[in-house]
Amino acid sequence: MNSPHHTGITILHVDNSPSDRTDNPNQPFVLGWHAGDTFPSLGDMVADVPMNQVYRMISGNPYPTDAFGDTWERFDETYFTSITNQIDPSEIHQDEGGTNIWVSYGPFTLNPGDTIKIVEAEGVNGLSREMCEIIGATWLEGGGPFILPPPEGGETTDPDEYKNSWVFTGKDSIMETFGRAKRNFDQQYQIPQPPLPPPVFEVNSGGDRISLSWQPSPSEEDPDFGGYRIFRSVAKPDTTYDEIFACGLGTENPEIVNTYDDLSPIRGFSYYYYLVAFNDGSNNQSGDTNPRGQLHSGRFYTQTTTPAFLSRQAGKTLSNIRVVPNPYNIDARKLNYPDESDKIAFLNIPAYCKIRIYTERGDLIQTLEHDDGSGDEFWNLVTSSRQIVVSGIYIAHFEVTKDYADPNTGQILYKKGDTSFQKFAVVR
Repeated sequence: MNSPHHTGITILHVDNSPSDRTDNPNQPFVLGWHAGDTFPSLGDMVADVPMNQVYRMISGNPYPTDAFGDTWERFDETYFTSITNQIDPSEIHQDEGGTNIWVSYGPFTLNPGDTIKIVEAEGVNGLSREMCEIIGATWLEGGGPFILPPPEGGETTDPDEYKNSWVFTGKDSIMETFGRAKRNFDQQYQIPQPPLPPPVFEVNSGGDRISLSWQPSPSEEDPDFGGYRIFRSVAKPDTTYDEIFACGLGTENPEIVNTYDDLSPIRGFSYYYYLVAFNDGSNNQSGDTNPRGQLHSGRFYTQTTTPAFLSRQAGKTLSNIRVVPNPYNIDARKLNYPDESDKIAFLNIPAYCKIRIYTERGDLIQTLEHDDGSGDEFWNLVTSSRQIVVSGIYIAHFEVTKDYADPNTGQILYKKGDTSFQKFAVVR
């Protein structure tokens, strides 16, 4: 399930006046919403009446006519008739377009050179990625059981009520985000800091392992430095990650190292990693801004977006090339490569080659450059013009781009320019 997020804005501080910098808790003067790309239609701005109406809007009455109402109600509380039957915002204000937040401050009397400080924070948060996987899969499969979230709980037979109810539990998450922003501001941004991330993180695919190495964090010499943790996901980078290794304080590997060999991957699966540094938590004991305890560096500095996988040795003859699965059948996508439903593999291929993929009538639809010296290459069944291929027979043409010798005997196995063909079928 994608995009289960709640987005919003919170106001952290508004000066009382140009000469009084303390926060005015009664600001903003107006906080509302409007459905449309512009102000509600008020006609010709040359006339006095619409100009006065605009002034009323920016002075605290955003909807100046009966057509637009005259209240400050919250949209979700007033117009959501049920969790599965929600009114389009444009129906309320009779103005097509996006739904916008309406914030008005003041009024202030400002002389030349006067200033007013206003501090806003924008936030995004919602249902966790793990829950998105669980709720989305249950909703898509449609078999239930459809257990509603606490505190009400219970069970429903309506999959949409189940999905929407869980998505709307994300409101508490964005409120937590705003709470962190407020505490950070109140501390004048002087909050406990985690160690810096390693400046370089390398992931190299091998035949029997995926090797990870990194340069030491610049914080490694700090007295409160704890160590490192490595997290891994399978098939895609935008999903849940599991910790697979840790070294340093309180871990099974107390000695701090800068390398790790992942020996658990399964051939044919794609893997993604990120690495964080952590401290001992001694600088984060007050609880004023963060939950007490260890602090970790940000994951996105080191998170990989290119998959790593176990690589086969290059094929020894062109006749050994295989396409797997063949035929590709979309009904068997869960049996092929988990979470990679449109993936096929070219196995035992030359160490260096160009793979051209043609339709049955000879149209070239994709070209893959294979230059890592392995015997594996993968394709996501997408053409060079970003279209998913349809059912049919396809031809893969392999052209060797570099002479290759047996690494043990030195015998030339195939030469630059040698070619081979393989046919495969796609069933959708």
